[in-house]
Amino acid sequence: MGKDTYLVTGSSGFIGYNLCNYIIKRGHNVFGLDLDEKYNNLKKWRNEKLNKIGVKTFCVDISDKYQLDDFKNKNNASFKSIFHLAGLAGVRRSLEIPEKYYDANLRGTLNILNLASHINVDSLVFSSTSSVYGGNKNSSKETDNLNPISPYANSKLLAEKICKLYSISNNLNVSILRYFTVYGEAGRPDMSILRFIDNIFNGNPITIYGDGNQERDFTYIEDVCDATFKSSKLVDFNILNIGNSKPVKLNDIVNIIEKKLNKKAKIINEPKNNLDVFKTHADNSRAMNLLKWVPVFSIEKGIESTVDWYINNHNLIGKLS
Repeated sequence: MGKDTYLVTGSSGFIGYNLCNYIIKRGHNVFGLDLDEKYNNLKKWRNEKLNKIGVKTFCVDISDKYQLDDFKNKNNASFKSIFHLAGLAGVRRSLEIPEKYYDANLRGTLNILNLASHINVDSLVFSSTSSVYGGNKNSSKETDNLNPISPYANSKLLAEKICKLYSISNNLNVSILRYFTVYGEAGRPDMSILRFIDNIFNGNPITIYGDGNQERDFTYIEDVCDATFKSSKLVDFNILNIGNSKPVKLNDIVNIIEKKLNKKAKIINEPKNNLDVFKTHADNSRAMNLLKWVPVFSIEKGIESTVDWYINNHNLIGKLS
């Protein structure tokens, strides 16, 4: 198999970091684009790890087309595909600074699409979110009516529409991936699993909004990377749910972490947040058929790997941020 070069935006983010590792392990080259956040300990740790395995990372704000033009003009690399993972995430925070979400997730996506067209890549993969489905309590299909209930989800849905229009008008292969609650090594500290592990390990209380019976379709990062890379081979325009398709209650997540750490959680229950849906559940049949992909990590196996990573690295990272 020949060695190709790929571009990953958001390369020092959670999914971006793990995807870069996935691609490098398969013998390819990776260029990364991301912002330099000096006070984000985990992002700094990820960047150092990527540098050691040969990922070339460039500090670029994707919402600034002039910075992207400068990157393109200074680097003559020919990219097989672009994995566009950069953007602002987080449902609750999007209520505080919605304009920044629309700027990064809409303007940034349009700029990356223009870059893809100019450098003539084979395909572009865009990371969307299950949040576009809103409060749908049943298994979510790509053909469902969408009901985003936050600026974050709405910005991702609008970016999906931009991708579709661009794919049609510019004859670009584009895959939209709607990720369902991704977790795993070097994960996002604002997401429940890593936050719970960190607090339970250190004897701090964890906060659960509601009674803990809400369910999430937790999807392990290695399964996500496998589906993401395979989706770059698809032709035309595609929307795929990337989820484990086995929702798990939040209370059960806490129990699994307690068992792995051999520590009891101190739980504080707060009122349910109106932005939190009761259940997410991916109908992943389309992704499984098109990609010949099967998620293989159970929630127990995924959490065990995540806890092991945390125990081995938390002293090196310092305070999670």
